[in-house]
Amino acid sequence: MKRPTIIIYSFIFLSLVLNSCNFLSSNKEGNSENIDNTEEDNRPYFEGEIKLSESRGLYGDLTKVHTTYFISEYKIKREQRWGGVYSMLDNYAGIIIDLKKDSVVMYYADKFSDKRNKHTLSIKDYKSQLENKVMPSGIPSPVDHTFKLLPEYRFIEQIKDSTIIKEFSCDFTRYHDGTDFLKQDIFDSKEIKVKRELLDMVFLNLPDEINFPLKSDVKTTFSEISNDSIIKGKQTKAIDQLARNILRKKDSTIKKETDLEKLSKNKWLNMGLQILKKGVDLNIHITTDVSEFSIRTLTNIDISIPSGDFDEISDFDDFLNSLPTGGGGDFDD
Repeated sequence: MKRPTIIIYSFIFLSLVLNSCNFLSSNKEGNSENIDNTEEDNRPYFEGEIKLSESRGLYGDLTKVHTTYFISEYKIKREQRWGGVYSMLDNYAGIIIDLKKDSVVMYYADKFSDKRNKHTLSIKDYKSQLENKVMPSGIPSPVDHTFKLLPEYRFIEQIKDSTIIKEFSCDFTRYHDGTDFLKQDIFDSKEIKVKRELLDMVFLNLPDEINFPLKSDVKTTFSEISNDSIIKGKQTKAIDQLARNILRKKDSTIKKETDLEKLSKNKWLNMGLQILKKGVDLNIHITTDVSEFSIRTLTNIDISIPSGDFDEISDFDDFLNSLPTGGGGDFDD
């Protein structure tokens, strides 16, 4: 009787030891995960300067648009200027957001009209204006319209850590519009840590899965669409809408009736559509890349409004009306 009893107690003891080891092991792994998460949360906020350069259409390199971001933990300044052949205009627009001071300053300067306007409001009031007003999408603009280029955004796929930009690991995310006529590829990095509140106030319509974007590429899928599908009108409507929303033409310059319907009755239909496809693909192409990047301590000048006398516009609508509402440059031809 003693031998079986010893065996039973030995088995129970062994089980307790193994369970204890498993508990300690799992607890250690849990602590390890907690440590990793804590380290993730405690990453320092980015401080420095990031400049993105944007080109549009066939002659986009001649009409670059440069947007500079000065970023710290509680502040962000975004300023946009023309580049290329339009740099002589020296027009610019910007926004400065200071979370600690509860302040948002928007400004716009036009060299030829000698106009320098600014508007100051609280963060609460600014967020309220964003919800109730449509921000002009002309160039230059105080706010970023990168995520309003498509008529609508439909998430397609995301690949984590797909590439390296400026030594930062970046995710790749693809979106299509509702007609599948347009696609937009975004490369962003979670390693560039910026307060989400700042990003949401600068990048309009920023998707939840996107951090600070370092590259954006908008292309058409027009060449991949069959002629029959185009004639049916789904993509025809998208072209008309894109001419307004992406190319930012004024309504008066857009034909109310598309030429595609006329082409559908013409014997040269296929040839005409092929030429049209190629032209659309070349001209409706918007790409944004990092042109300058530096991690450094910002100065007061970096995060301040440019020098010069700015007129304070007390009414928000009046300030918006002073901003460009249409496009410009070769991509508008």
